[in-house]
Amino acid sequence: MRKMRVGVVSAYSVKYELRSEREAWELIREVVQGTLKSVDKGISGRDIDFVVISNFSDRFGGILHTAPYVISLIGQNSARGLRVENACASGGTALYVAWNLVRAGLAENVLVVGYEKMSYQPTSAEVNEVLAAAGHPDEIVIGAPFVSLYALIAKSYMDKYGATEEDLALVAVKNHENGLRNPLAAMRRKITVEDVLKSPYVSWPLKLYDSSLITDGAAGFIVSREPKKFTDTPVYVESVSLAHDTPGVFERPDITELKAIRHAAEEAFKISGLSVSDIDVLEVHDAFTISELITYEMLGLAKRGEGAKILKEGVTTFTGEKPVNPSGGLKSKGHPIGATGVGMVAELYWQLRGEAGDRQVRDAERGLMENHGGTGGTVVVAIFSR
Repeated sequence: MRKMRVGVVSAYSVKYELRSEREAWELIREVVQGTLKSVDKGISGRDIDFVVISNFSDRFGGILHTAPYVISLIGQNSARGLRVENACASGGTALYVAWNLVRAGLAENVLVVGYEKMSYQPTSAEVNEVLAAAGHPDEIVIGAPFVSLYALIAKSYMDKYGATEEDLALVAVKNHENGLRNPLAAMRRKITVEDVLKSPYVSWPLKLYDSSLITDGAAGFIVSREPKKFTDTPVYVESVSLAHDTPGVFERPDITELKAIRHAAEEAFKISGLSVSDIDVLEVHDAFTISELITYEMLGLAKRGEGAKILKEGVTTFTGEKPVNPSGGLKSKGHPIGATGVGMVAELYWQLRGEAGDRQVRDAERGLMENHGGTGGTVVVAIFSR
């Protein structure tokens, strides 16, 4: 029996913005229309039989019960739908749900829409109050925001492996350089290591430029059981893995590793029959610069403690052997939570189809996304091929 291959047949994204003038439902409407119109051979709303919405919080946009709204936009009232939330891994989780719905024969074509309008909260303090709800209850009670938890991880990593603040700054410099090539990025600004080091501390040793952006945005894609029906050049979803760790940093025996990334990657590689050496381009969750370095190690790109080493050697730069975050990542492109993982899928779809413009990675045939929530309490790793 021929193996069924689920494929991505369309992707669309609005430009991410630090503060959009549009309401959440307007961003959603553009993405739905844009995703449907981007199908090469055309698609009707009647072809969509399931809708998955990725959104972290109604306090970022002010709306709930969005599945029927999206179903009304496609003009298909017989479709089914739901919303998923898994902190910052909501978008990756939406892919996981959609992929498994198609594989299980419960849907033929699934439309995934992710969005967040973080500027709906007027101040960064109120944004952080909403974000903190995704932490461990004990961390919430003591008022530990995610930047402080990642700062603890960074300090422990620096003590254990000798990494420096300059090493962390290199991640921000690389991703901002990449973001200059991406017209969808919220902050297209070239920065230097000195700029990062001079930026104010948010939670020592992490500074403003070590941190991802509060962003508004939305993105979408369609996965299909019969992708060749809709395009001659689908991007196949080879595997999607979902893994978890303890939600509290204080519960972990070694806070310098994000072990759910390793577990998800191992499963994704096993399902796909591929290894990290087969991957040509990666989009990973650089919510803070330290998380990208640790992700290199959890994925097997680098040995433990050598994340900064491979970055200095140019391995993960745009022209390197394993380009990471050619989109600019969360650091430059932005982090509208519900859209983040969905936008990663869109980026890899364009990369593997050779449609990424100035940021196109040469000869990209296989891609990997890593999308995590909280301090790595939830992780999705997915592998794609053309």
